[in-house]
Amino acid sequence: MGKRSTFTEAQVKRALKAARQIDPQAVLELTLDGRIRILPPQGETSASSEVDEWFESNG
Repeated sequence: MGKRSTFTEAQVKRALKAARQIDPQAVLELTLDGRIRILPPQGETSASSEVDEWFESNG
């Protein structure tokens, strides 16, 4: 297993601020492997995995 990445509060705040400047509805995702993803709002995403579909139908 790889080392788990950690983010400082300042890094998360900067990413969130940048995402909100680009799109106030953007979704910020922090992953355990050290990535910060800025995604479009949930209503605009078209690709979903089988796991996502299962959770949506059984949630």
